[in-house]
Amino acid sequence: MQTYGFDAKLAAALLVMGVIGGGAAGADAPALANRPLSEVVVTARRQPDPVADARLQRQVETALAADAYVNSEHITVTVMNGVATLHGIVYEDWDLRNAIRLSRRIPGVRRVVNDLEIKLGGE
Repeated sequence: MQTYGFDAKLAAALLVMGVIGGGAAGADAPALANRPLSEVVVTARRQPDPVADARLQRQVETALAADAYVNSEHITVTVMNGVATLHGIVYEDWDLRNAIRLSRRIPGVRRVVNDLEIKLGGE
């Protein structure tokens, strides 16, 4: 969490600009200029939605299993805040790229993190 404090001179300048520009500050401007401003707290963190993440996980797993060219038996999918992470083993670079491509195509997946290992030589 970040907090930002405002300077009293900056607040006074903003109030004066509002008075000059015909803003709503009007007659209350001197009283507001002498009052200290409190801190502004920025809380722009996205709250996790486990139901949406579980739905995305099922959709990615289904897309990987439905593709004829991806061996999804050794791929595990986890999703948190719309970020899909692929864990496991693939046997070629093509399988890795195809699994990432299929995962990115799912609506709602914001990013795909590759944690796949390429094991050369097949099964």
